Amino acid sequence: MDEVLEMFGFGNSGKTKAANEAIEANKKDLQKAFDVNQGYIGNYQDLMNSLYGSAPAAYQQALDKYINSEDFSYNKNAKDFYTPAYQQRVKEAMNNITKSNANAGNMFSSDYLNQLNAKSQAMASEEYEKAFDRMQRDRSNALQEYELRQNKLGNVAQMLGQDQGKYADSMGNVYTNLINNNNALTQGMADLNTQIAQNNLQKKSGMQALFNPFG
Repeated sequence: MDEVLEMFGFGNSGKTKAANEAIEANKKDLQKAFDVNQGYIGNYQDLMNSLYGSAPAAYQQALDKYINSEDFSYNKNAKDFYTPAYQQRVKEAMNNITKSNANAGNMFSSDYLNQLNAKSQAMASEEYEKAFDRMQRDRSNALQEYELRQNKLGNVAQMLGQDQGKYADSMGNVYTNLINNNNALTQGMADLNTQIAQNNLQKKSGMQALFNPFG
């Protein structure tokens, strides 16, 4: 019946049906392409999460550790670096002076006491200088280790900060692509639905012409 009517210029149901079926097929293809793109975007997001997903939290932890690290301190003094044998050397030196003065009969003279005092002070001064040098070397080493740790913390925080930036950029790309993909599907579906509506309107106009050929 439709074919006969269309032969005489009335009605277009067959053409409208075929056009709408083609449009529906296009809608399915559009949805399929959308789903494929969503899959690609999801895979990309998973990859970025595996590479940089922990960067923001790790960066904050490293930065906090770097900022809140204690200032350099050194609590030792020269006496901490006296050699264990120091007291023994002093004792031996005092014994030698005592024996020497005893043999000379000077045990009760002021020279004996002066010798003991002078030797004790000389040895104490010498030992202090050596201990102070050892302390200075130890403090220098401790300061160097502290600076190395600080540099390492700073470098780690900087690298993680760069990763955080890359992660943020990648997530921005993900959301941008999602929005574009969703917009493309929405617009495409709207355009195809508009075509279907227009086809149906033409079909309706054809039927009206059939039943009211004189307008």
